[in-house]
Amino acid sequence: MQGWTEGYVTEIGYTHGFHVELLPWEMAAALPDAPIRPDQPFDYCELGFGQGFSLALMAAANPQARFWGNDFNPDHVAHVRGLADAAGLTNLTVSGAGFREYLHEYLPAFDIIALHGVWSWVGPVARADVVRFIDARLKPGGLVYIGYNVLPGWAQYLPLRRLMLEQARREDGSLPARIAAALDLAGRLEGQGAEYFRINPTLSPRLAQLQGRPAQYLAHEYFNESWEPVYFADIAADLAAIGVHFAGQRRASDRWEAALQAPAIAAAAGPGGDDPVFAELLRDYLTNRPFRRDLFRRAGGTAATPDPDPCWAALGHPRDLPRRATLPGGSVVEPDWELSHDILASLQAGPLPLSVLQARHGTAVPGALGLLTALDLLTPALPPAGLSARAMTAQRLNAVILHQALQLDRLQALACPVTGGAIAVDRVEQLFLQALHQQAASPPEAAWAALAAVGQRLLRDGRLLETPKQNLVELEERWQRFRQRRLPLLCSLGAVQP
Repeated sequence: MQGWTEGYVTEIGYTHGFHVELLPWEMAAALPDAPIRPDQPFDYCELGFGQGFSLALMAAANPQARFWGNDFNPDHVAHVRGLADAAGLTNLTVSGAGFREYLHEYLPAFDIIALHGVWSWVGPVARADVVRFIDARLKPGGLVYIGYNVLPGWAQYLPLRRLMLEQARREDGSLPARIAAALDLAGRLEGQGAEYFRINPTLSPRLAQLQGRPAQYLAHEYFNESWEPVYFADIAADLAAIGVHFAGQRRASDRWEAALQAPAIAAAAGPGGDDPVFAELLRDYLTNRPFRRDLFRRAGGTAATPDPDPCWAALGHPRDLPRRATLPGGSVVEPDWELSHDILASLQAGPLPLSVLQARHGTAVPGALGLLTALDLLTPALPPAGLSARAMTAQRLNAVILHQALQLDRLQALACPVTGGAIAVDRVEQLFLQALHQQAASPPEAAWAALAAVGQRLLRDGRLLETPKQNLVELEERWQRFRQRRLPLLCSLGAVQP
């Protein structure tokens, strides 16, 4: 079957998504002994970068650092090189070599090596090459981020994936056509009341979700020839063999939930509760989550001195604050609503140091900051030093992204020099920003002209809007919300120049 290289799909490109898990400063904030600091350069490598959009965003928001990466899909390499060239990013170097060959290229030692999803999509030979690369290229004290499909959370879906892969192998034609045939077969079996679907009630919602996904996503997530969820204990053992050990969970919501789950883990573990690897394995059984986002650290090196007065930036508006929320692992949380609302309101004009927030809102601020971060409403901000250089490169890439939005709906994020990261910005919001840049009299009308020129219309409540008037009414409503809530926030993050 064509389209697989070392077990990985190359016939069709991956989606152009931005993965917040890859952002270096949020990794650093997750650990007390991170190897990078804002006033020093660092080297970052992403293995298997897909379309490379996240890599380009990070390079644009951190011109003081160097970013490297590989992906053996030539279209992926060409795409990120095109972005880098268009934005003049001189601190981004990419390669089309496989993991084994990439090890022998001229590369520095890295402070951070990151993989998002790739570990699950390549075979054992390629995974061994990844471990060798980390062993050879990770600095003492360096971080490894790995996002991967994990067991037992994937256990009930493995037979569905195998069924679809076998059907795709039997078909002729393009990979998207074979994927469609595989989904059709699974749907027919479900409709016939197959026992596999009956005794696994979560399968039908999962299949419905897959049927609504684009072929680019499905090809890489489900139809690689090599596709293997793993137990946390196994990946921890692979890395421990080279002196790289589990340091914590990358996502703030996972860390928050881990604290809530600690009593249940301790009760289940009994005498083995002091083994962090065993505790994490138990956590996967407790939550049944299908995907982990983990940080590992090599011993040694000189850890960066933690900032005694870190700055914080808002990622959301006070009106986005829920009174009650369910975190991804299922934990229900109720923030101190008045305090959290006041913190978000204080940060709408721009980042503030912890000391200022405490002076304004009291000693309970640190706890509120932690939960707001878990709710994706806050993020660490970099010190003001170096902001002008970061803003210059970020704005160059953002201009390229906004220009592409006139024709294409794929690069849905902007670089943020204030945080050294990025923020999701959808295509309609980007069209509004482009209209503002061009000083259009009516941003909604300018956005509709761009959409209509490529034959696109909007959805409302799952229904396609048919007439120009309906689309313009919807755009006007979106524009008012964007102008009042999102635009000031994007300006405060440096993603948009006021």
